[in-house]
Amino acid sequence: MALAETPFTLIHKGDWPGPTILRRGWARATARPWNDHIEDASLRLIRGGSLFINACALRLLELGADSVISPPLPIGGRKPWMDSGFDEDVELALLRLDLNQPVPAPDHLVVERTTESITGLLDIDRAAFDPFWRFDIHGITEAMQATTRSTVLVIRNSDGHSIGFAIIGYGNAISYLQRVAVHPSWQGHGMGRSLVRVAARKARAHGSQAILLNTQFDNTSAISLYESEGYEVLPERLALMRFGQ
Repeated sequence: MALAETPFTLIHKGDWPGPTILRRGWARATARPWNDHIEDASLRLIRGGSLFINACALRLLELGADSVISPPLPIGGRKPWMDSGFDEDVELALLRLDLNQPVPAPDHLVVERTTESITGLLDIDRAAFDPFWRFDIHGITEAMQATTRSTVLVIRNSDGHSIGFAIIGYGNAISYLQRVAVHPSWQGHGMGRSLVRVAARKARAHGSQAILLNTQFDNTSAISLYESEGYEVLPERLALMRFGQ
């Protein structure tokens, strides 16, 4: 569904399916496959309005994406996407942890990633999450680079293999818990809790006053874990928006 009947010149750079840059004049966006399992596109707007978003979405459909999905958006950020033809698709809970309170010690040894390959982390992620929510190489790289500083934390088994990881991105006053994943074979032993605690300690050490994260509302076990660690579910909800299908 095009919003404008006149041609809208759009330049894209990159071979789809793969990371792609889309631009028109000063307007700019990036896109990548949603993941290795879902043939949708993830579109991130850098600058531009609804006509540009619409043109980007149409181009991605032309390139072969089944549909186009936005980043998690607050209510105040959804209008240009709605005006461009996107509809709300999945609501996400937004949680916040106040770091002015002491953070309990972890029950497991959690260390910063050193030699662990991204492939090994992706193996954990694929085992831990349903197909729609899994990372691929582009998704996990994006999570690591979403902030100017970040840390990947890991828990290893007795053989030295990683069995769980977390990605924490540091802002100034706010840090972001981008991912927590524990291989299903090792779930139920409190390793996710240890990763959450060390992530909070790292964020506090970097000067942050709070941590934010989002997760789907039906991920009740994760929400219960976060709430038991002091996270508060905020009134404002985020949403993924979808164009097409």
